[in-house]
Amino acid sequence: MPVVTVDWWKGNDRQKRADLVEEVTTTLARIAGCPREAVTVLVRDVEQDHWGRGGVLADTPDEDAADRPPRTREAGPAPAGAR
Repeated sequence: MPVVTVDWWKGNDRQKRADLVEEVTTTLARIAGCPREAVTVLVRDVEQDHWGRGGVLADTPDEDAADRPPRTREAGPAPAGAR
């Protein structure tokens, strides 16, 4: 009975959540060798002002942003331990 929790920035629509649940379920069932029905996926939307990384909140403007491509909601930082 695998349970996976995904924390990501709020703002992803229902279709993206459905796609995420589908992909995670398919992959985990294949790797774990269990039926898809045994896989539970929890998706938690987190406001950027409730997400800290490197000692600052994610909604804090980045002073070095001009040197990097823009940050998008879909590609928010990976949760701790996901790397």
